[in-house]
Amino acid sequence: MRPVPRPPRPRAAGFTAIEVLIVVAIIGVFAALAVPSWRAYQQNLQLRAAARTVANAFSYARSRALATGNRHVVVFAVDPLDPNDVCGNPVVNSQGTPVPVLVFEDNDGGAPNCCLDAGEERLAENPVANVSWGVTPAPPAGPPPSPEDGGGGDYSTGSSFAQPDGSDAAWVSFGPNGIPVAFNAACNLGTTGTGSGAVYLTNGARNYAVVLSPLGTSNVERFNPAADAWEN
Repeated sequence: MRPVPRPPRPRAAGFTAIEVLIVVAIIGVFAALAVPSWRAYQQNLQLRAAARTVANAFSYARSRALATGNRHVVVFAVDPLDPNDVCGNPVVNSQGTPVPVLVFEDNDGGAPNCCLDAGEERLAENPVANVSWGVTPAPPAGPPPSPEDGGGGDYSTGSSFAQPDGSDAAWVSFGPNGIPVAFNAACNLGTTGTGSGAVYLTNGARNYAVVLSPLGTSNVERFNPAADAWEN
């Protein structure tokens, strides 16, 4: 009599070591692909936040000038070798810490002097990581200035604002009527329309511009390389 064959033994539940290693390798590949994308996403969020910070500084300076009747100045530390206001005072907050953007009330008890004096109200904006002034790549290969940018300064420095004589500036003043005007080291103010310009920010991959109109309103734009144009 022929013996009856035994049914195959059921396979034990679980994974073999080789299967585990394959799964781990696949997870590692996906992680390696995802980390750069996540880092770029975070840096783009930081860049957009920095642009919004500049726009907020313009809005605050304008609203405070209208509310108080006192001139308010916005200054940018665009030159890392000379991050000062028009009078050579360092751009620092009330604690003495350097900041990239500063709004101060130009009212030291006397005539406005366009300088950052002790005791004047200051609104400082904290720095944002992985964000620089200017555009990438640098001109002429990089993006052109925004068509809405009415400033006469060198936008590649990060600021297209200009002094009344047309030379570069890293500041703008809002009068009691909320209109931005240019000024120089002697605090000679320009006429209506001279305060328009833009601030440019980059993270090495994307570019943003914060454009200030002659009437004091601001607009945040992003450069679209595919369309070769600035877009809201």
